[in-house]
Formats: sequence, structure tokens, C-alpha cells
Amino acid sequence: MYELDKHTPYRHARYQFTPLPLIQRGLAHHEAGHVVLGQLIGFTCECVRIYPITRDGVTGWTGTTTWAQSFGSYLDIAVVCGAAGQAADLRQLAESGRLIPETASLTVADHDKQMALSILNAEGVPVTETEPAPDGGLAWDHVMATAQQRVDREWDRITAVAEALLAAPDCTLTGTQAAQIADITA
Repeated sequence: MYELDKHTPYRHARYQFTPLPLIQRGLAHHEAGHVVLGQLIGFTCECVRIYPITRDGVTGWTGTTTWAQSFGSYLDIAVVCGAAGQAADLRQLAESGRLIPETASLTVADHDKQMALSILNAEGVPVTETEPAPDGGLAWDHVMATAQQRVDREWDRITAVAEALLAAPDCTLTGTQAAQIADITA
């Protein structure tokens, strides 16, 4: 079982001028990106949620997507686990007219990338930052480009799940609920 995005949720200085509803919207789209793209290739999602958390007296927001089962090509795993959230967050910023270099930097999800790299490294898959990819490996710029293409193609589904997540009690959906909202069938 993998949990995506369980990372340090500090109300980091880089977010200090971002209103809470915009942070929540970004997180909802980020998690919805993981869920929709994962479920479309056969990953089994147990739960997706965004929530407040306090550590060391500082309250912030974070999100998690919990998978019961994940499989696919190495590119699929890299896209779903490592890049989908960031790509979806970038798209929602562009759609809302708020995509500028400063807001784009807020979407960087190094924790997702590191999880994907850990999975790939454990499988012996070499990864470089830029093309060309090594034999049998991946280039991260290709992973991000693929994630953005898939997010663009599935944007209506991602938005539907993000909006439902924001409206749900405790900002939590089961994987089954997310699949139904996105009209994804097994």
C-alpha cells in the first residue's frame, strides 16, 4: 500500500500570502490528479483526502491518496505517483488565471517525485532529469510532459473529483466515490 503526499504540511513561508481556500483548491486538484490518472490505468484507490494538520505548533494543510494496489508500466507509476499532482495543480492555476512563476513554484511536489524515484530505483529503473533517457529508463522531463498531457485529456474528471473533495464531509472521498464521480469503471 502506498500513501501519496503525506508530507510536511507546515504553513511554509512560501504560502504566507496565499488564502486558505486557494491552498485547499490546489491540494484538491493535486490529489484528484493522482486519483483520476491512477484509477484510469487500474490502480485501486482506497481513500483520498485533504486535511489540516498541526506539527510543532504550526497548522497547515496536506493531502493523501492511499492505494490498495498499484501496477502498470514504469512510466505509468512515475506519472501517477510522481507527477500527476503537480501537473493538475499547474492546470488549475492556469485555468483560474493565477499561473505565474511564483505560484508555479508552489506546486512543486518533490515528495511525490522522491516516492516515484524510490519505487523506480527499487525496480532498477534508471532515471535522468532530462532526455535522452538511459536504456530501460526514464527521463523526468518526459514524465512531467506525459503527466501534463494526461491531465489535460482528463481535466473534466479531475475537476469533478476536486470539487467533490472540497464539498465532501471532512474533505474525504473513498476510492469508489472518486471513481463514480469521475465516471471510471473497472
